[in-house]
Amino acid sequence: MADKGVVAALFGIGAGLLLAGAYVGAPYAGFQITPASLTLVAAVAAFCASVTLLALTALPKPKKKKVAEVFLRDLPKDAYEHFPTEGPRPLVRPDTAAKDIGSVREHDSPKYADKDIFVTIKKGKTVFNPSVLKQIFVGLKSYGKFIHILLVNEHDEFIGYLPAAYARLYMVGDNAETLIARYITDVLENPDSLNLREINSTVFDGFMVKKCIGLTRHECISDDSPVSEAMKKLTENHVRGLVVYHGNRIRKPIGVLWDEDLVRLVLKNEEKN
Repeated sequence: MADKGVVAALFGIGAGLLLAGAYVGAPYAGFQITPASLTLVAAVAAFCASVTLLALTALPKPKKKKVAEVFLRDLPKDAYEHFPTEGPRPLVRPDTAAKDIGSVREHDSPKYADKDIFVTIKKGKTVFNPSVLKQIFVGLKSYGKFIHILLVNEHDEFIGYLPAAYARLYMVGDNAETLIARYITDVLENPDSLNLREINSTVFDGFMVKKCIGLTRHECISDDSPVSEAMKKLTENHVRGLVVYHGNRIRKPIGVLWDEDLVRLVLKNEEKN
């Protein structure tokens, strides 16, 4: 079984080398390398993870003794990205003003510089004003530890996720209101919308290389599920991440499981078996 993991990893590495080779050869072919190409390393890593997952799924499975399933709830906390439990956790409703949020009101304050900021945007009886959400993102964009944005319905049930890096880069400029309307207000009004899947890239946001991947209500999984089910969900739905929630409590999301996290978990399990 370990051989299968090695072969799958080689598929991913080979795919990465192909992309990297194209990058290195670009100057010799007359193509100019721009600062934006700094994100290539992260993009290659994400591409490798996706290819490896596909290879792990496609390769034939040899007959073997049945082994115990590994469940998401039993994984160590560093196995995938958990949402912060400390630091500012602004809850934004349609009637929330930018000045109501301390970290926004005290713009660029050292008081919040080292604290994780996790924003939850909750559907209300009225529709959000995109201009107000833009003001909030403008007030938060200077904080490097503003990481996650969660969308929930009026019952606090998860309906969407987008990385704060995307909001810092694209929801603070001239086109901000249009993007906010499509990826936040429209999703809150239509929870089954797949609009957030359009956010799928890796960027350098001024602090570090970040994933810019949106996740819909369809990309979530209970931590009572085995790792194999998470892998199946990612590969069959052609998505790059899953929001993990605790038990059967869709109101309690605890983190995000990305494709490269899953690759590490699967390969580690292959080695053990």
